[in-house]
Amino acid sequence: MELKKWRKWLVLSIVISSASLAIIFMYSSTASSIPLILQLSPLFFLAILAVHTLHWFFWALRIKIMAHALGDKISFVWAFRIVMVNLFMASITPSSLGGEPSRIYMLSQGNLSSGDATALTLGERLIDFIFFGVALPLMLILLGISINLKDLEYELLAAAALFIFGGVFLLIVILHAGWFKKKIKKLEKLLRFFMKNKEKRKRFIQKAEKEFETFVKGIMVIFKRKKFHFLGALGATAVMWVADFSIPSLILIAFGYHPFWLLSITFQMIILLITIIPVSPGGSGLAEFSAYFLYTQKLPKNLTGAMIILWRVLTFYMNLFVGLAYTLHYIKKGK
Repeated sequence: MELKKWRKWLVLSIVISSASLAIIFMYSSTASSIPLILQLSPLFFLAILAVHTLHWFFWALRIKIMAHALGDKISFVWAFRIVMVNLFMASITPSSLGGEPSRIYMLSQGNLSSGDATALTLGERLIDFIFFGVALPLMLILLGISINLKDLEYELLAAAALFIFGGVFLLIVILHAGWFKKKIKKLEKLLRFFMKNKEKRKRFIQKAEKEFETFVKGIMVIFKRKKFHFLGALGATAVMWVADFSIPSLILIAFGYHPFWLLSITFQMIILLITIIPVSPGGSGLAEFSAYFLYTQKLPKNLTGAMIILWRVLTFYMNLFVGLAYTLHYIKKGK
């Protein structure tokens, strides 16, 4: 893994996010906005950071549980490192889902094969698909009459289409694995343009078939055979997302305002869904402006601007810079 080639994406991510926050602050700033941020108690700041770290810890726990289901007893420390490198890569690549290749690569450095590592990583996204597929519609049914989504309808449609397409396509691949395996053999004709040696092409196809079989078996193990592990991973998923989605409400409490837990969690689900659209590194810009539109429906503009700035600092920038530290350490070790 080389960090130099990602440097421009790191700079672009910070520039887009910072510019978005600056614009929001200019439009929402009043004489009370800056004092709101400055009055935040250091204890509250640390407490909110602690809640955000729960997101990291339970994500690492989910990876450990799923790896254990596949027969690899990875350490929690290694799982946590995978999460942090993933968060850094997701913060600097288009779409907030850009960290998956790094997770697959790091998982395959241990006892898991590439197929099992892919099964674990995509299995995580299937669990997210289940969680959001149930929780978000339920929240919108309960609270939809009080949420105006008209100005975000195109972004939501695009994000929902990507989200549903990805989940459904993965399910189709698993349910019709035999058909997809047959298609792998036909790739040999395409490989002739890139790989002239016939033996190399044959070995490549054989390896691809083997890893695909391992991937399908791994998915079946996680979701069908190891039900206890699946429920554990689903529980970890619920805790990790609810912890992160509670941060805006905790910031409001720190400001001395009444939180609106369920509505804010719904807003956070919508924002996360929108940031999977691959138009900017880590969903920068999309996240800030989506949050501004949603939260100004319920909060004064000055309070919204101050809350969004702190929310991004305590989540996105924490992921970015702590993840960068872990990534540099990982590279330094020669990985």
